[in-house]
Amino acid sequence: MHIAIWGNELIAWTAAAAFAEYGNQIHINSDAQIPRSLSQQSEQNNVLFNEPGLLHKVKQHYDQGQLLCGQLDEALACPIQIIALAPDKLELAQQLLGLAAERVPFSLLVINYATFGLGATDQLNTLLDIKRDQVIAYIPDNLSEGNAYERFTQTDTLVIGCQSSKGIQLIQALYKPFSRHLNQLLPVKTHEAEFMKFASNGMLALRLGYINELANLADQLDIDIDTILAGLGSDPRIGKHYLSPGCGFGGSYFSKTIESMAELLKTNRNSIILNTLIEENEKQKTRPFRKLWQHYKTDVAGKKIAVWGLSFKPNTASIQNAPSLNVVKTLLAQGCEVHAHDPQAILNFSQEFPANGQIVYHEKALDALQEADALLILTEWNEYWSPDYAKMLKLMKQPVIIDGRNILEKTLLRDLGFTYYGMGR
Repeated sequence: MHIAIWGNELIAWTAAAAFAEYGNQIHINSDAQIPRSLSQQSEQNNVLFNEPGLLHKVKQHYDQGQLLCGQLDEALACPIQIIALAPDKLELAQQLLGLAAERVPFSLLVINYATFGLGATDQLNTLLDIKRDQVIAYIPDNLSEGNAYERFTQTDTLVIGCQSSKGIQLIQALYKPFSRHLNQLLPVKTHEAEFMKFASNGMLALRLGYINELANLADQLDIDIDTILAGLGSDPRIGKHYLSPGCGFGGSYFSKTIESMAELLKTNRNSIILNTLIEENEKQKTRPFRKLWQHYKTDVAGKKIAVWGLSFKPNTASIQNAPSLNVVKTLLAQGCEVHAHDPQAILNFSQEFPANGQIVYHEKALDALQEADALLILTEWNEYWSPDYAKMLKLMKQPVIIDGRNILEKTLLRDLGFTYYGMGR
């Protein structure tokens, strides 16, 4: 199939790589005005750099001629048009659909992946002519930064917001290679599919926010949150998913949909439940610093602080809305010397905080601990779970660990001589 994909978001490049893998001819462009090469498009943002393995897949299909960039006329003539633009690009989407509807007067399928807002897909549909088999569908993606390609190609539920049986049939054919893990195909109305996207991310955010609140309360009441989690997780009505307390969630992709849902609730229901959650999540990001502040009785100036983890989550180089941004900014403002490590995100982070005498980046995690007055763990990278404790004790000036992700065993650390602070433990 010949497919045009418009956008520079994670879903755009993921879909391009996945569909190209199974023989489709892909045209991917960020807009219809200026032809850009692959290198020019990838330089516009860090999506391909941040997502593990995605750049390699895209380059492979590009070199094989299965994925094309910059051929705008050919792209607009494709019978399948995929809109994967940023949330604020609705006008551009309308422009693209107007052009495509003229170039492909009959049998045009438009798939909207973009999170423009509730009712946006129906709005785009007004540019099409159903009598000429021009149809549109909204498919809410369930991508997660760090494993986006796997989530796209191994989805267990496919929601298709479309009123056309022919459109649904064509989408099923397009997704056939990814249907081996499919447990449920759910055809719904377009605005129902849009609402589903907002609702699911809102639910996940509420679970994260609630467990963080419980962890903070457990701190105050001298209760171990791990014990509480064991009880909660054993309840089949609740389960263990998204019940890990920490120093706040981040990421551009997830955060944007939460903000959109918060606005939707506030506008239509005068509800501020998600607005409050967003505010509390920002406070949660500073909690590791506040624990450090309390340990040193507000006197942290001149302290040498090691930071493990700069990305907003493991397996990505993205630092969008990461807790590390808030923590490091505060540490530097308080006169601390910061020594940071991250397996992938140092390049991105150093663009926000260039290396100088006050902040130093290390290739090895243990190197950041030399003469450190404390270690703050902000991202749960695999290599941080079982470090060499004996070496850490020798390297650190003060064996203080503030575990913002609760990945270390507190009893063992305290027995070894560390001063350990977790989130609710």
